Amino acid sequence: MRGTYLQNIDTYIFHSSVINEDYEIYVLRTAAYDSGKIKLPVLYMTDGDWNMTVAMNCFSMLRQDYNTREPLIVGIGYGKGKNKRMRDLNPQNGGQKFLSFIEKEVIPFINDKYRTEKEKGIYGYSMGGMFTTYVLFNRPDLFDEVFIGAPGNNGGSLMPAARQYFKTHKDLKSKVFAGVGSFEHETANNIDSFKNYLIRKNCPSLQLQTDITPNANHGAALAAVMQNAISFGYCEKHKAVSVITNVFELLAGEYMCDDKSIPDALLSVKNGKFYWQLKVPGAAINELVPASENDFFMVENERMSFSFKKENGKTKLAITGDDKKKYLFTKME
Repeated sequence: MRGTYLQNIDTYIFHSSVINEDYEIYVLRTAAYDSGKIKLPVLYMTDGDWNMTVAMNCFSMLRQDYNTREPLIVGIGYGKGKNKRMRDLNPQNGGQKFLSFIEKEVIPFINDKYRTEKEKGIYGYSMGGMFTTYVLFNRPDLFDEVFIGAPGNNGGSLMPAARQYFKTHKDLKSKVFAGVGSFEHETANNIDSFKNYLIRKNCPSLQLQTDITPNANHGAALAAVMQNAISFGYCEKHKAVSVITNVFELLAGEYMCDDKSIPDALLSVKNGKFYWQLKVPGAAINELVPASENDFFMVENERMSFSFKKENGKTKLAITGDDKKKYLFTKME
Protein backbone atom coordinates (compact mmCIF):
# COMPACT_ATOMS: atom_id res chain seq x y z
CA MET A 1 0.00 0.00 0.00
CA ARG A 2 1.29 3.49 -0.76
CA GLY A 3 -0.21 6.91 -0.23
CA THR A 4 0.22 10.16 -2.13
CA TYR A 5 -1.01 13.57 -1.01
CA LEU A 6 -2.34 16.35 -3.22
CA GLN A 7 -3.85 19.34 -1.39
CA ASN A 8 -6.75 17.98 0.67
CA ILE A 9 -7.22 14.69 -1.24
CA ASP A 10 -5.20 11.67 -0.12
CA THR A 11 -4.81 8.80 -2.59
CA TYR A 12 -3.81 5.22 -1.81
CA ILE A 13 -3.19 2.06 -3.79
CA PHE A 14 -4.88 -0.53 -1.59
CA HIS A 15 -4.55 -4.27 -2.11
CA SER A 16 -7.63 -6.21 -1.06
CA SER A 17 -6.93 -9.63 0.42
CA VAL A 18 -10.66 -10.39 0.24
CA ILE A 19 -10.85 -9.90 -3.55
CA ASN A 20 -7.15 -10.18 -4.43
CA GLU A 21 -7.26 -6.94 -6.43
CA ASP A 22 -5.70 -3.50 -6.17
CA TYR A 23 -8.02 -0.52 -5.69
CA GLU A 24 -7.50 3.24 -5.68
CA ILE A 25 -8.80 4.80 -2.46
CA TYR A 26 -9.44 8.55 -2.42
CA VAL A 27 -9.98 10.48 0.82
CA LEU A 28 -11.26 14.05 0.77
CA ARG A 29 -10.49 15.95 3.96
CA THR A 30 -12.35 19.09 4.98
CA ALA A 31 -10.71 22.36 5.96
CA ALA A 32 -12.19 21.98 9.45
CA TYR A 33 -10.59 18.55 9.76
CA ASP A 34 -7.17 19.87 8.75
CA SER A 35 -7.31 22.93 11.01
CA GLY A 36 -8.48 21.20 14.20
CA LYS A 37 -8.79 17.94 16.04
CA ILE A 38 -12.40 17.17 15.21
CA LYS A 39 -13.76 13.78 14.26
CA LEU A 40 -15.91 13.44 11.16
CA PRO A 41 -18.61 11.07 9.93
CA VAL A 42 -17.59 9.18 6.78
CA LEU A 43 -19.32 9.01 3.42
CA TYR A 44 -18.15 6.07 1.30
CA MET A 45 -18.66 6.23 -2.47
CA THR A 46 -18.52 3.62 -5.17
CA ASP A 47 -16.99 4.65 -8.52
CA GLY A 48 -14.56 6.90 -6.70
CA ASP A 49 -12.57 7.63 -9.86
CA TRP A 50 -15.24 10.13 -10.94
CA ASN A 51 -17.73 10.48 -8.06
CA MET A 52 -15.20 12.21 -5.78
CA THR A 53 -15.02 15.33 -7.96
CA VAL A 54 -18.81 15.52 -8.24
CA ALA A 55 -19.21 15.13 -4.48
CA MET A 56 -16.64 17.83 -3.79
CA ASN A 57 -18.53 20.25 -6.05
CA CYS A 58 -21.91 19.31 -4.54
CA PHE A 59 -20.75 20.15 -1.03
CA SER A 60 -19.15 23.37 -2.29
CA MET A 61 -22.45 24.52 -3.81
CA LEU A 62 -24.71 23.38 -0.98
CA ARG A 63 -22.73 25.05 1.78
CA GLN A 64 -23.60 28.41 0.19
CA ASP A 65 -27.27 27.95 1.12
CA TYR A 66 -27.23 25.49 4.03
CA ASN A 67 -25.31 24.74 7.17
CA THR A 68 -23.78 21.37 6.34
CA ARG A 69 -22.31 18.50 8.32
CA GLU A 70 -19.40 17.79 6.01
CA PRO A 71 -18.06 14.25 6.27
CA LEU A 72 -14.76 12.71 5.34
CA ILE A 73 -15.46 11.44 1.81
CA VAL A 74 -13.91 8.12 0.80
CA GLY A 75 -14.09 7.06 -2.84
CA ILE A 76 -13.33 3.50 -3.90
CA GLY A 77 -12.14 3.23 -7.48
CA TYR A 78 -9.75 1.47 -9.83
CA GLY A 79 -7.28 4.23 -10.72
CA LYS A 80 -5.17 3.20 -13.69
CA GLY A 81 -6.17 -0.44 -13.31
CA LYS A 82 -8.98 -2.21 -15.12
CA ASN A 83 -12.43 -1.03 -14.08
CA LYS A 84 -14.30 -4.03 -12.68
CA ARG A 85 -17.44 -2.31 -11.45
CA MET A 86 -19.70 -4.67 -13.42
CA ARG A 87 -18.36 -7.46 -11.23
CA ASP A 88 -17.96 -5.66 -7.91
CA LEU A 89 -21.24 -3.74 -7.86
CA ASN A 90 -23.50 -6.57 -9.02
CA PRO A 91 -24.99 -8.41 -6.00
CA GLN A 92 -25.41 -11.52 -8.17
CA ASN A 93 -21.74 -11.55 -9.06
CA GLY A 94 -19.04 -9.95 -6.91
CA GLY A 95 -21.18 -7.63 -4.80
CA GLN A 96 -20.99 -9.76 -1.66
CA LYS A 97 -17.19 -9.84 -1.75
CA PHE A 98 -17.03 -6.13 -2.51
CA LEU A 99 -19.15 -5.37 0.55
CA SER A 100 -16.91 -7.62 2.63
CA PHE A 101 -13.89 -5.73 1.29
CA ILE A 102 -15.44 -2.42 2.36
CA GLU A 103 -16.47 -3.68 5.78
CA LYS A 104 -13.38 -5.69 6.71
CA GLU A 105 -10.62 -3.74 4.98
CA VAL A 106 -11.55 -0.22 3.88
CA ILE A 107 -13.53 0.89 6.94
CA PRO A 108 -10.89 -0.32 9.45
CA PHE A 109 -8.15 1.33 7.37
CA ILE A 110 -9.99 4.67 7.34
CA ASN A 111 -10.84 4.48 11.05
CA ASP A 112 -7.22 3.74 11.88
CA LYS A 113 -5.70 6.47 9.72
CA TYR A 114 -8.23 9.28 10.24
CA ARG A 115 -10.27 10.80 13.07
CA THR A 116 -13.73 9.39 12.43
CA GLU A 117 -17.08 9.23 14.16
CA LYS A 118 -19.22 6.09 14.17
CA GLU A 119 -21.65 7.59 11.65
CA LYS A 120 -21.19 6.18 8.13
CA GLY A 121 -23.00 6.62 4.83
CA ILE A 122 -22.65 4.97 1.44
CA TYR A 123 -23.51 6.37 -2.00
CA GLY A 124 -23.76 4.62 -5.35
CA TYR A 125 -25.06 5.58 -8.81
CA SER A 126 -26.20 3.26 -11.61
CA MET A 127 -24.60 -0.12 -10.81
CA GLY A 128 -23.51 1.57 -7.61
CA GLY A 129 -27.19 2.24 -6.84
CA MET A 130 -27.95 -1.44 -7.31
CA PHE A 131 -25.10 -2.20 -4.92
CA THR A 132 -26.31 0.25 -2.25
CA THR A 133 -29.79 -1.29 -2.52
CA TYR A 134 -28.18 -4.63 -1.70
CA VAL A 135 -26.28 -3.07 1.21
CA LEU A 136 -29.43 -1.48 2.63
CA PHE A 137 -31.39 -4.69 2.91
CA ASN A 138 -28.59 -7.15 3.62
CA ARG A 139 -26.50 -5.10 6.06
CA PRO A 140 -28.79 -2.36 7.40
CA ASP A 141 -26.62 -2.23 10.52
CA LEU A 142 -23.45 -1.23 8.65
CA PHE A 143 -24.35 2.28 7.42
CA ASP A 144 -26.47 5.04 8.92
CA GLU A 145 -27.26 6.63 5.55
CA VAL A 146 -27.77 4.76 2.28
CA PHE A 147 -28.02 6.72 -0.98
CA ILE A 148 -29.40 4.96 -4.06
CA GLY A 149 -28.82 6.83 -7.33
CA ALA A 150 -30.43 5.67 -10.60
CA PRO A 151 -30.09 1.99 -9.64
CA GLY A 152 -29.04 -0.42 -12.38
CA ASN A 153 -31.46 -2.87 -13.99
CA ASN A 154 -34.00 -0.01 -14.03
CA GLY A 155 -34.39 -0.25 -10.28
CA GLY A 156 -35.79 -3.74 -10.67
CA SER A 157 -34.14 -4.95 -7.47
CA LEU A 158 -35.75 -2.35 -5.19
CA MET A 159 -39.09 -4.00 -4.56
CA PRO A 160 -37.89 -7.65 -4.41
CA ALA A 161 -35.13 -6.67 -1.94
CA ALA A 162 -37.57 -4.71 0.22
CA ARG A 163 -40.20 -7.47 0.25
CA GLN A 164 -37.61 -10.11 1.13
CA TYR A 165 -36.29 -7.97 4.00
CA PHE A 166 -39.71 -7.33 5.51
CA LYS A 167 -40.55 -11.02 5.61
CA THR A 168 -38.45 -11.15 8.78
CA HIS A 169 -38.24 -7.50 9.88
CA LYS A 170 -40.69 -4.86 11.08
CA ASP A 171 -38.40 -1.82 11.07
CA LEU A 172 -35.58 -0.37 8.98
CA LYS A 173 -33.20 1.83 10.96
CA SER A 174 -31.66 3.98 8.27
CA LYS A 175 -31.73 7.29 6.45
CA VAL A 176 -32.51 6.36 2.83
CA PHE A 177 -32.46 8.40 -0.37
CA ALA A 178 -33.39 7.18 -3.84
CA GLY A 179 -33.31 9.36 -6.97
CA VAL A 180 -33.15 9.26 -10.75
CA GLY A 181 -33.67 11.43 -13.83
CA SER A 182 -37.26 11.70 -15.13
CA PHE A 183 -36.39 10.31 -18.57
CA GLU A 184 -35.59 6.94 -16.97
CA HIS A 185 -39.30 6.18 -16.78
CA GLU A 186 -39.16 2.59 -15.59
CA THR A 187 -36.64 3.37 -12.86
CA ALA A 188 -38.68 6.39 -11.74
CA ASN A 189 -41.79 4.21 -11.49
CA ASN A 190 -39.90 1.58 -9.50
CA ILE A 191 -38.59 4.23 -7.11
CA ASP A 192 -42.11 5.56 -6.64
CA SER A 193 -43.42 2.07 -5.87
CA PHE A 194 -40.51 1.53 -3.50
CA LYS A 195 -41.31 4.78 -1.67
CA ASN A 196 -45.00 3.95 -1.32
CA TYR A 197 -44.21 0.45 -0.09
CA LEU A 198 -41.85 1.72 2.60
CA ILE A 199 -44.33 4.40 3.69
CA ARG A 200 -46.98 1.71 4.16
CA LYS A 201 -44.58 -0.24 6.37
CA ASN A 202 -44.63 2.71 8.78
CA CYS A 203 -41.11 2.05 10.07
CA PRO A 204 -40.47 4.17 13.18
CA SER A 205 -36.68 4.31 12.59
CA LEU A 206 -36.71 5.05 8.85
CA GLN A 207 -36.10 8.46 7.28
CA LEU A 208 -36.91 8.36 3.57
CA GLN A 209 -36.69 10.76 0.66
CA THR A 210 -37.01 10.19 -3.07
CA ASP A 211 -36.45 12.67 -5.86
CA ILE A 212 -37.00 12.64 -9.62
CA THR A 213 -34.74 15.11 -11.45
CA PRO A 214 -36.82 16.69 -14.25
CA ASN A 215 -35.83 16.53 -17.92
CA ALA A 216 -32.72 14.44 -17.36
CA ASN A 217 -31.54 11.02 -18.48
CA HIS A 218 -28.96 8.75 -16.88
CA GLY A 219 -25.85 10.84 -17.49
CA ALA A 220 -27.33 14.31 -17.16
CA ALA A 221 -29.01 13.46 -13.85
CA LEU A 222 -25.88 12.19 -12.09
CA ALA A 223 -24.78 15.47 -10.48
CA ALA A 224 -28.32 16.55 -9.56
CA VAL A 225 -29.15 13.19 -7.99
CA MET A 226 -25.97 13.25 -5.94
CA GLN A 227 -26.59 16.82 -4.83
CA ASN A 228 -30.13 15.94 -3.72
CA ALA A 229 -28.81 12.92 -1.84
CA ILE A 230 -26.12 14.95 -0.07
CA SER A 231 -28.63 17.71 0.70
CA PHE A 232 -30.93 15.16 2.35
CA GLY A 233 -28.15 13.47 4.26
CA TYR A 234 -25.94 16.33 5.39
CA CYS A 235 -27.67 19.72 5.10
CA GLU A 236 -29.44 21.22 8.09
CA LYS A 237 -32.99 22.09 7.05
CA HIS A 238 -35.87 23.68 8.89
CA LYS A 239 -39.26 22.05 9.04
CA ALA A 240 -42.22 24.29 8.29
CA VAL A 241 -45.14 24.33 10.73
CA SER A 242 -48.60 25.88 10.59
CA VAL A 243 -49.37 28.88 12.79
CA ILE A 244 -52.43 31.09 12.99
CA THR A 245 -52.19 34.12 10.70
CA ASN A 246 -52.67 36.39 13.72
CA VAL A 247 -49.07 35.58 14.69
CA PHE A 248 -47.86 37.31 11.53
CA GLU A 249 -49.99 40.39 12.25
CA LEU A 250 -48.59 40.69 15.77
CA LEU A 251 -45.00 40.55 14.52
CA ALA A 252 -45.40 42.79 11.45
CA GLY A 253 -43.97 46.29 11.50
CA GLU A 254 -40.76 48.30 11.16
CA TYR A 255 -37.67 47.18 13.05
CA MET A 256 -34.54 49.18 13.85
CA CYS A 257 -31.18 47.40 14.11
CA ASP A 258 -29.03 47.96 17.19
CA ASP A 259 -26.12 48.34 14.78
CA LYS A 260 -26.88 51.69 13.15
CA SER A 261 -24.84 50.77 10.08
CA ILE A 262 -27.48 48.15 9.21
CA PRO A 263 -30.68 49.39 7.48
CA ASP A 264 -34.05 49.08 9.19
CA ALA A 265 -36.17 46.05 8.33
CA LEU A 266 -39.82 45.90 7.31
CA LEU A 267 -41.95 42.88 8.24
CA SER A 268 -45.29 42.64 6.44
CA VAL A 269 -48.24 40.34 5.80
CA LYS A 270 -49.81 39.76 2.39
CA ASN A 271 -52.38 37.14 1.41
CA GLY A 272 -51.81 35.26 4.65
CA LYS A 273 -48.03 35.07 4.19
CA PHE A 274 -45.23 36.74 6.15
CA TYR A 275 -42.47 38.74 4.41
CA TRP A 276 -39.37 40.70 5.30
CA GLN A 277 -37.08 43.13 3.52
CA LEU A 278 -34.39 45.64 4.38
CA LYS A 279 -35.52 49.24 3.89
CA VAL A 280 -33.13 50.13 1.08
CA PRO A 281 -33.99 50.81 -2.58
CA GLY A 282 -34.33 47.62 -4.59
CA ALA A 283 -34.10 45.30 -1.59
CA ALA A 284 -35.50 41.83 -2.15
CA ILE A 285 -38.73 40.81 -0.44
CA ASN A 286 -38.51 37.28 0.94
CA GLU A 287 -41.13 35.11 2.58
CA LEU A 288 -40.49 33.99 6.14
CA VAL A 289 -41.71 30.44 6.79
CA PRO A 290 -42.58 29.54 10.40
CA ALA A 291 -40.60 26.81 12.16
CA SER A 292 -42.51 27.74 15.34
CA GLU A 293 -44.57 30.73 16.48
CA ASN A 294 -41.34 32.59 17.23
CA ASP A 295 -38.81 31.13 14.77
CA PHE A 296 -38.77 31.58 10.99
CA PHE A 297 -36.57 30.77 7.99
CA MET A 298 -36.26 31.44 4.26
CA VAL A 299 -36.38 28.52 1.84
CA GLU A 300 -34.00 30.44 -0.43
CA ASN A 301 -31.26 30.50 2.18
CA GLU A 302 -31.68 28.21 5.17
CA ARG A 303 -28.40 29.40 6.65
CA MET A 304 -30.31 32.45 7.86
CA SER A 305 -32.72 32.32 10.79
CA PHE A 306 -35.18 34.80 12.32
CA SER A 307 -36.21 34.62 15.97
CA PHE A 308 -38.67 36.88 17.82
CA LYS A 309 -39.09 37.43 21.55
CA LYS A 310 -40.62 39.92 23.97
CA GLU A 311 -38.18 41.85 26.14
CA ASN A 312 -39.24 44.66 28.50
CA GLY A 313 -42.52 44.94 26.66
CA LYS A 314 -40.86 45.36 23.25
CA THR A 315 -40.72 42.93 20.34
CA LYS A 316 -37.15 41.93 19.49
CA LEU A 317 -35.95 40.26 16.31
CA ALA A 318 -32.65 38.38 16.10
CA ILE A 319 -31.48 37.65 12.57
CA THR A 320 -28.63 35.18 12.23
CA GLY A 321 -27.00 35.85 8.89
CA ASP A 322 -25.33 33.36 6.59
CA ASP A 323 -22.07 34.69 8.04
CA LYS A 324 -23.35 33.26 11.39
CA LYS A 325 -23.31 36.72 12.95
CA LYS A 326 -26.37 37.75 14.95
CA TYR A 327 -28.06 41.09 14.27
CA LEU A 328 -30.56 42.44 16.83
CA PHE A 329 -33.57 44.55 15.82
CA THR A 330 -36.23 46.26 17.92
CA LYS A 331 -39.77 46.84 16.68
CA MET A 332 -40.64 50.53 16.35
CA GLU A 333 -43.95 50.75 18.26
